[in-house]
Amino acid sequence: DISQILNSLYRRKGLIICVCLVVFLLATYTATILPNIYQSSSLILISPQRVPSSFVTSTITTDLAERMQSIIQEILSRTQLEKIVKEFNLFPTSTSSTLEERIERLRKAVKVEFRRNNVFQLSYESDNPETAKQVTSRLASLFIEQNLQVREQQAMGTKSFMSAEADRLRKELEEQEMVVNQYKAANRYELPDQQDSNLRTLEQLR
Repeated sequence: DISQILNSLYRRKGLIICVCLVVFLLATYTATILPNIYQSSSLILISPQRVPSSFVTSTITTDLAERMQSIIQEILSRTQLEKIVKEFNLFPTSTSSTLEERIERLRKAVKVEFRRNNVFQLSYESDNPETAKQVTSRLASLFIEQNLQVREQQAMGTKSFMSAEADRLRKELEEQEMVVNQYKAANRYELPDQQDSNLRTLEQLR
């Protein structure tokens, strides 16, 4: 029963106190020797088209989540991460011997967490709070720049397609107009708009 358990704990109170003291000292020592880790986060919201699609059709036809995944993969590519490593001098060569290891450490320190379909959070951990803030800000700006480039490329592709279609339709219209003019020239006295003139001429002949 409870009284027996309490009596047992009371008889071993010295051992319990020693164990708690050892655990407390170990925790204090661990907290002292471990380096401080700072995490900086940036919440990014992708705003969809605000103009109603019934008035203006969106030029972006790819799925939003698919486009976000593609952009994130581009940001975490070796080329982009290498620029960030060199720009902020992350993980000096004294701790990482090669550039590849430094890039891989940066990739592992960056976390991407999706909140909703059009919201996600970029986070970066570092032992320096200023570095964590700067790297996170750089990653967020890279995402925005990459997203703008993708939208611009897709919009340019749509513009090129529309220009080509407009040229094709204009040529077809010119060809149709030429056929109509030739027909009018060949049958200018038999056209419907000549009916009144033909009737007056017939009456004069009568």
